[in-house]
Amino acid sequence: MNDELNMHSFEFSSNKRRRSGLRLTCHFNGKNIFSRSGFGFVEYLTTLSIAAIVLIIASANFKPLMDRSRVVSASGEFRAALLLARAEAVRRHSRVDMIPLDAKDWAHGWLILIDANNNQHFDTGDLSLHRNLSNLQGLVIEANLRDSKKAYLAFDSNGRPRSAASVQTPQFGSLLFSVGEQRRKIIISFLGRVRLCDPDKDAATC
Repeated sequence: MNDELNMHSFEFSSNKRRRSGLRLTCHFNGKNIFSRSGFGFVEYLTTLSIAAIVLIIASANFKPLMDRSRVVSASGEFRAALLLARAEAVRRHSRVDMIPLDAKDWAHGWLILIDANNNQHFDTGDLSLHRNLSNLQGLVIEANLRDSKKAYLAFDSNGRPRSAASVQTPQFGSLLFSVGEQRRKIIISFLGRVRLCDPDKDAATC
């Protein structure tokens, strides 16, 4: 019976000459079955340096994935807002506009509204239909539209894009979304079709 579990003790000893290390020993039946020295200061710094290098490499590889996720999300939300504005114009049998929340900068968000006084600005008498706040870091939106005097998009009662000046003049073009090196483009045709594409992969058609 004494041979079955004859675990004597765990001994912890510290070498006075090497205060940076800790030695752990375990004796079973008088034999040392486990022996391990703890990390010293040099080993600790080496491990920390290696971990820092691995983290830097991982961060560099992870950034393009994060940028891609951001630009895909922003362009997808903008396309959905355009489709909503077009659908509301048809449903209400009236013109519906979409304007940026911050002057000409679409990257800070956008507003779908019925612009009663046709000034491409939300004020008294206008009806807000949908608001989207954007806080994506590093997002840039470049608009290339037919009427560039003011930042806006508008749809008539037939769901076709129109300018602020006339229903006969369509407001069409494209908006380029970018975060870092990742890009997406939304193209609005003169008939109101909204298309989302990748200019880096579909250069011929995007």
